Amino acid sequence: MNKHVLGDRLLLTLIGALGKPFFSQQVETAPFAEHLAGISIDLPDLSLDDVLIAVPMEGLAGPMEAGLKVICRSAPDAPVVIYHQGGGEIPFDQTVRAAFPAGRDQGVTVIAVKTPFQTTQQELRERFVDFNNYVAMIASVVRLTEALIQSPDLSGAACKIVAGYSLGGFVSGRHHIHYNSADAYVPFVSGTAHAEIFFTSVKAAAIARKRPEILRSRLNFTEDWARADNSNVFPVLGKYDQLNKLSVQGPSYGGLAYDLWEGGHLYGAKHPHLIREKIQSVIADLRAGEMRT
Repeated sequence: MNKHVLGDRLLLTLIGALGKPFFSQQVETAPFAEHLAGISIDLPDLSLDDVLIAVPMEGLAGPMEAGLKVICRSAPDAPVVIYHQGGGEIPFDQTVRAAFPAGRDQGVTVIAVKTPFQTTQQELRERFVDFNNYVAMIASVVRLTEALIQSPDLSGAACKIVAGYSLGGFVSGRHHIHYNSADAYVPFVSGTAHAEIFFTSVKAAAIARKRPEILRSRLNFTEDWARADNSNVFPVLGKYDQLNKLSVQGPSYGGLAYDLWEGGHLYGAKHPHLIREKIQSVIADLRAGEMRT
């Protein structure tokens, strides 16, 4: 068996053994747009570096707390990367810190976003028995991303990039669909058919799988994607990804070109320089375009 496939299957076995299946208690929830409209947030001061800054907010799941950390800071007019964690990635900034090591001049400012309900594996398991919490979580960081992009603190940035891994990639795509206020988006090992994970790889509880229309209408954004201009999105997929399968997520991009890693779901996390190189190449292309105009 291909080592990448084997590694991903071991990961899926571990996820399945951690606790109750996703959405085992409650499936009903409002449409995503209502969740997004229901988020209230006050953006905190971002002057501290390499310190987790709490971001309390309210939504249709009640009070939540996200977080922000400036991993590395460059000049006020440098490009800014807003990076979203993978689902269950603890610590939340593990991958992005490896991609953009602290203390090294990267020529960019990198802000890592901590997603609510994922401080510990126990919290994740307890919260995600309720689908309402899961959708509210995604809406919260989509809204937080927009608050960051519109923040006066980032007004001088040469360009603003939204990126993320797995769950963070879906968050990036969601922000593109609902706001599209960033200059570019770089979703890693994700797609637009978010709900399909819970039918094909990390299977949701039986009560959720019996209501596929609820999961798909709240999580998938493939139809919206098909109507959008996606020319500022630069996805990366894994050839052997067993979580967000190429056969599912590749077509979900509707013909948009994507890079293909010769690995599984965790390939980029294990080779973080590839994440950095992809983001920096997108920034370089943006800057070259500005120079030509």
